[in-house]
Amino acid sequence: MTVGGRISERALLTLFLIPVTILAVAGIVGNALFPTLIADAPALIPALTTRADRLLLVVPLVPGGVFLTVALIRELIGDPLFYLFGRRYGDVGIRWIEQRSGPDSRWLKTIERFFRRGAYVVVAVWPINVVCVLAGATKMRPVAFFSLNITGTIVRIGLIFWLGDVLADPLRDIASFITTYQWYLTPITFLLVAVSLWRQGRRGRGPVESIDELQAELAATELELESEATIHDGP
Repeated sequence: MTVGGRISERALLTLFLIPVTILAVAGIVGNALFPTLIADAPALIPALTTRADRLLLVVPLVPGGVFLTVALIRELIGDPLFYLFGRRYGDVGIRWIEQRSGPDSRWLKTIERFFRRGAYVVVAVWPINVVCVLAGATKMRPVAFFSLNITGTIVRIGLIFWLGDVLADPLRDIASFITTYQWYLTPITFLLVAVSLWRQGRRGRGPVESIDELQAELAATELELESEATIHDGP
């Protein structure tokens, strides 16, 4: 578990990967079974997914205190993990996130440009995984990161809750439609999630991986960055 009194690399990655994997699987389940959950267990949705459209639809269906508490915890639980991952792995962590995003890495470049121009604003407004990694990799002070992250998340969930309350009647109508046709809609959402996972698997970038795979990917990414730096600094 420890090497020279310090936590080993494998142990650190385990502490990162286990909760991240649980969150990823929760999101997959939430998206795949969304129509059934709306009909039978809407309170589980904010515990499984952070998607704004999903959360908005749930607001009129569960008590306000339950929604706000569960949604806030779910939103905040993964951010410290990615921030600490970024602090530990720096540019390697950023490149790893980009590589795992595949074709979506283009919009990650856009996020990185916005982050360089206004890191504190981006953390407060849009604290997604890659932004948390960027904050850690650029050594943003923990007090600043967590203050902005928590405040921004509270504002985001508060706005979703407010909008869901304002649009309660039409949202209930949508939820009623989904409930009526849940047995037709659930196979469709399940199939869409399955196709998405299959496509990710073909690219070798599935949402769940082992510690060995993660270590190998990070090592390969580090070598790649070192090679690029050597070429750039060469004669």
